[in-house]
Amino acid sequence: MSNLMASFNAGVSGLQSAQASLNTTAHNLANAHTPGYVRQQVLITDSFYQNNMGQHNNLMQVGTGTVIVRTRQIRNTFLDARYRLEFGRQGFYEVNQNTAREIEDMLGELEGESFLNSITDLQRSLKSLAEDPSEIVYKDEMVSMATLFIQRAQEVRKELNLYQTSLNSEVLRQVNAINDLVSKIREMNKQIQRYEIMGESANDYRDKRNQYLDELGYYIDFETNEEKDGTITIYSQGQFLLEPSRQNFLSVEYESPTSRLLKPTWEGGGDYFRNKSLAYSSKAGTDIGTLRGLMVARGNYAANYTDTPVKPNEEDYASSRDYEIAMSQYEEEVKKYNEGVGASVVMSIQSQLDMLVHGIVTMINDAFCKDKTLTLADGTTLRVLDEDNAWQGDDINSTIGTEVFSRRGYERYKEVTLADKDGNPLKDSEGNDLVDADGKPLTVKVYQEEDPADPGTLYSIVNLEVNPALLKDSSRLPVMYNDKTGAKDGYVIELKEVVDSFENDIGTLNPNSLTTYNSLDFYQGMIEELSVRGSVWNGVVSNQETTVTSIDTERQNVMGVSSEEELSDLIKFQRCYDASSRYITTVAEMLEYLIERLG
Repeated sequence: MSNLMASFNAGVSGLQSAQASLNTTAHNLANAHTPGYVRQQVLITDSFYQNNMGQHNNLMQVGTGTVIVRTRQIRNTFLDARYRLEFGRQGFYEVNQNTAREIEDMLGELEGESFLNSITDLQRSLKSLAEDPSEIVYKDEMVSMATLFIQRAQEVRKELNLYQTSLNSEVLRQVNAINDLVSKIREMNKQIQRYEIMGESANDYRDKRNQYLDELGYYIDFETNEEKDGTITIYSQGQFLLEPSRQNFLSVEYESPTSRLLKPTWEGGGDYFRNKSLAYSSKAGTDIGTLRGLMVARGNYAANYTDTPVKPNEEDYASSRDYEIAMSQYEEEVKKYNEGVGASVVMSIQSQLDMLVHGIVTMINDAFCKDKTLTLADGTTLRVLDEDNAWQGDDINSTIGTEVFSRRGYERYKEVTLADKDGNPLKDSEGNDLVDADGKPLTVKVYQEEDPADPGTLYSIVNLEVNPALLKDSSRLPVMYNDKTGAKDGYVIELKEVVDSFENDIGTLNPNSLTTYNSLDFYQGMIEELSVRGSVWNGVVSNQETTVTSIDTERQNVMGVSSEEELSDLIKFQRCYDASSRYITTVAEMLEYLIERLG
């Protein structure tokens, strides 16, 4: 009788297992097209066994049926981690790709007219002036073209800066999206914990949580760890975004007190990204997530020409030792460049544009304002206006030292009297007193050098303007020989050399390139390099899309619902249910028969 009762229990447990499997299969079919749904499976194992002794004292184990262990999700955590990693890497390069495309469109034309035209117009006006320096019309045209050149350069620079600043809204949007996703994951944690602690299945909540984790992987790189109660923690950039008991939110702050660019930070304090460098690589894992991609593409400040190091010329140094020191410093600057400006597409373009304008401006200014080097007895060197050989204007005052492009609020020269604290004249390198015709200490116009530490001293786009003196009177443009030159008289013929100097190399686009460009080709080189970078990113994005699709296909093969397979299981479990029902009916009839006979 007891064996029959145990058999009856086996049938009931089989019925329950089949019913649970049928319900799960139906649930799979109902959610076959639900985004993020993972197919489920009922795990069934043997229940306990009864030990009985056989006829010859041999031990016999009689099964008592089955028991449902749990309803599990069919998914591969390794594939999940790979998918989120590659999806985040795709997002990183998509941001850089889109940024390059938008800047390329921006640089192509400005109000329907390419910036390159302003350079050729400036050269053409100089050429006309070189053909007839006495003609006031050509001087006015030269000043007008110089003004237009600066205006267009400043407009392009302004557009770049506005675009860079406009990305603040995207930084803020992504930070809010990250906080929102982590909050949703935290809510799913609560639901999963609530149900699973009572022994119920919370797989649908797990599906939703994994869907949120996939979305989060597009924005940032992170790691997860599942606790015993079913909840997960999220660890990113050296801190927990989500802990078992609390969520740590992200916020935004300005890069510096003087910056208008936002950066992601922890709400409790400190920068979100531990790595301050903008350099990125797959090996180091620093090319994952759209937020990281956005910070790299945008950069962390508005760059200028001083941010691109220039390789020293050995001929400019008195000894090989000095040249080695200069090269060592240059290599350090290149490393810094590659970790900052060189990695950012926006900052690279900002620096290159400023390099181009700076090169043209200083080339023209130095041609019209002849300077010389004055060496004092103590070895100090001064760059001063060469008043004996400098060209002069044909205005009433025969003005010398009039530059075409000025730094706003900062004069080219500063008058300095070469005297010691007692008023005695200083001596030159040969020991001669530096005095004027009256025997008094010589007063010279010292060139005020550009100081990278003081942005206001730079011939940078943001500081430039056409010399106000020329705007008032273009005849002050230095196009005549100085009266002190003696042999030379009248209008200069070297203006043709100034025109030809547009064909001279002004440098490379960056310290990692060997190709040099002249003033006319530099801008086109900028756009071509930008196009190449964009093309490379297009290829990377395309490869990443293929990789992500391939991994997702693998995931779907594991966790996706196959209608044919589920229908097959439905038939199988239905037959199991029918078999268990018939088994129970048979056992019940046997019990009924025994009870009737015993009665």
